[in-house]
Amino acid sequence: MPPIFISHSNQDNALIEPIVTRLREADWRIWIDYENIRGGAEWLCEIEAGIARCHAVLVILSKSSAGSAWVKRECLYAFQLQKPLLVALVADVLIPLHLINLQYCDLRAPQGMSKLLDSLRALSAEGGAGYAQGAVSETPLASNFFPYLAQLPQGDIAALVAQDLYAFAQQHADAVEFGGRQRPGFHARLNVGGRRATWFSVWAYRKQPAIQLNLTRWAKNANHAPAELLREWQALLPASARPRATLPLRCLDSDDKLESLKSILLEIKPQVRL
Repeated sequence: MPPIFISHSNQDNALIEPIVTRLREADWRIWIDYENIRGGAEWLCEIEAGIARCHAVLVILSKSSAGSAWVKRECLYAFQLQKPLLVALVADVLIPLHLINLQYCDLRAPQGMSKLLDSLRALSAEGGAGYAQGAVSETPLASNFFPYLAQLPQGDIAALVAQDLYAFAQQHADAVEFGGRQRPGFHARLNVGGRRATWFSVWAYRKQPAIQLNLTRWAKNANHAPAELLREWQALLPASARPRATLPLRCLDSDDKLESLKSILLEIKPQVRL
């Protein structure tokens, strides 16, 4: 059986050792950089060769590895080669956008290691099947944006609201585009004078996911920002909040508020300018 490639941050080497030991006790061969890369070897070539020869890639997800560019490259290269990829969670961290659609084993839980070993055995029995076309992407997409949003603060509300606004945008906008690797979001665009103008955006801000409008531009012109429209927008914000262009999705926690927002958006739509 080919080895299991361990993708991790080198800051976690001490944390990795007992996991590697348990896997070897269960008769799994392991490929890990600090053991398998010879002194003087070209690091990137050895990493790529290790992934190419492996049975599956196991990502040890910690605070360090969640933000590691190297770990992300290893994951994306593994999927390019159609290698099965498993995630083992060892810390309370946000799951990165490119891993959000993969099932994970929480090794902090009492049965976490047993679950991981069962997953590896299942892969072996299936002959290594486990690659899912399009399951991993470092670019925001409809398939990964909403699960990513759901894990953020009050994410259950935010994800439901964002999905509703996405469906609304698909119905009323000329285009809906995802973007932003560091700050994922989607944008409702309108065709204005032969060019695309942004109607509204929904951002997965880590602390507070929000919808954003360009109120500043409209506020400069009474025709673009009627006082009543601004009062309606302000009414959706918490009582203590100042008028601002971003509205936290958690504020839209009822059908009435969400419908009020949509009414505002439809009133704004004919006034959107570049």
